[in-house]
Amino acid sequence: MEERNESGYSEGRKHTMTANELRIGNWVKLKDSPTTPYWQVESVGNLIMVGGQLWSIEEIEPIPLTEEWLVKFGFRQLANIWEFWGNSEWNLYKDGGWYLLNGYICVDCIEIKHVNQLQNLFHALTGEELKI
Repeated sequence: MEERNESGYSEGRKHTMTANELRIGNWVKLKDSPTTPYWQVESVGNLIMVGGQLWSIEEIEPIPLTEEWLVKFGFRQLANIWEFWGNSEWNLYKDGGWYLLNGYICVDCIEIKHVNQLQNLFHALTGEELKI
């Protein structure tokens, strides 16, 4: 059996997405789309609707979480803390990876590696969507 870190990912391996990680509105990459790097999920089921077409989950990749994506979502940097503009209750802390803070306290210190993880977690905690 493959060893996994506390985020559930195999060390040193590329993450393979599963449909239960996706929600409508999540941003993803299509493995074979050289022209448009990022797409929003339109529906989730046995096949995933992205860009008006159906794709298998094997054709979809998560987008690594970067400072560029945090800015797009409305976060602002305060030293090594990234605060969501207008809601300082939930912040991200950068220490090699991204970690969720409740105010300035680490919540279970689970690393957030991908854009869709941040979108899903933010929605679960606030009931709101992260929008660009």
